[in-house]
Amino acid sequence: MRSNTAAVENQNINFASLSVENRKSDPFTVVDGRYVGHDGFVVPQDFDEFHERFPEYVRRWVERHVDRSTPNEDVEDWTHDLLIHLRHLPANSKHREAGKQDIVETFDPVKHHGANAARFFNYINLCLGNKLSTMRSGRLKNPLCRPGNLSLTAAWEDADRDQADDEFCHRHSEHLRRRCQRQERQRDARQAVAEFSEFVKREDSSVLPAIEAIAATATPSAAAEVLGTTTAGFCRMRSRLRQLGRCFQTGARVPRRRRPYKRRLTTRIIFRVR
Repeated sequence: MRSNTAAVENQNINFASLSVENRKSDPFTVVDGRYVGHDGFVVPQDFDEFHERFPEYVRRWVERHVDRSTPNEDVEDWTHDLLIHLRHLPANSKHREAGKQDIVETFDPVKHHGANAARFFNYINLCLGNKLSTMRSGRLKNPLCRPGNLSLTAAWEDADRDQADDEFCHRHSEHLRRRCQRQERQRDARQAVAEFSEFVKREDSSVLPAIEAIAATATPSAAAEVLGTTTAGFCRMRSRLRQLGRCFQTGARVPRRRRPYKRRLTTRIIFRVR
C-alpha cells in the first residue's frame, strides 16, 4: 500500500500570479508528476490508486449521508453506483480531451487552493454529493420507489383486492384530479376563444388578425410589425377587441366603430393693413 506522505526536495508552487477569488491558498509541491500538499499528503494519481489506499471511503461516506433506516441493499447499490461514477468520466466530458479517464484525475490543486488532504477529500465529497442528489431525484420520480406509497387495493374487500377501476384511481389520486381540472380549463378556454373569434368575424372582421397577433407576440410593437401597421394602429385594433369582448360577454349591441382620428389643419388668416 502506498504511503500518504512524501519527504523529498521539490520546487514550491508560487501562487502570487494566480487568482484564487480572495481565498488563502495552501502551498503544494510536485514530486514526479504527483501533487504533495503542505501537510505531506500525496494526492492519488487516479481512481485505482484512490480505491487501493481508501477502499472503504465511499461506503462510509454513503452511510453518513443516508437515513439509518435505509436497507443495506440500497447502501450497497448506491456505493456501487458512486464508485462507478468516480471510475469513469462521462463520454462528453471536457477532461477526456486532456487524456483523463476518471474523477480523481480531474482534481486540480490550483482551482481548489491546495493539495492537502482536506482540499482533496472536499473535492471528492462534492462529486459524491452531486451524484447522490441526482440519483435520489431520479428515484423520487419513479412512483415505485416512493416510501409513502399506498396500495390501490388497501381499502378494498378481500374479494376485490386485485381490482382497481378508473373511478377508484381518479377518486384517490390528487395528481390525476388536478390534471383533469387543468385539461378541462384549457378545453373551455379554447372553446371560448373559438366562439369569440366567430363573434368578431361576424361583427367586425377587420380586427380579427389582431387576435392571432396578440397570441403570437408579447409587445404592441411586435404585434404591429406582424400586422404591418403602426403601434398606434394596433392599439386602436386592441381597443376595438376589448369593446367587442365586453359586448360578447354581456350580450349588448355592438356599437359602430369610430373612424381613425385625423388632426385638423388650422388655417391662419393674416390681414395686412395698408
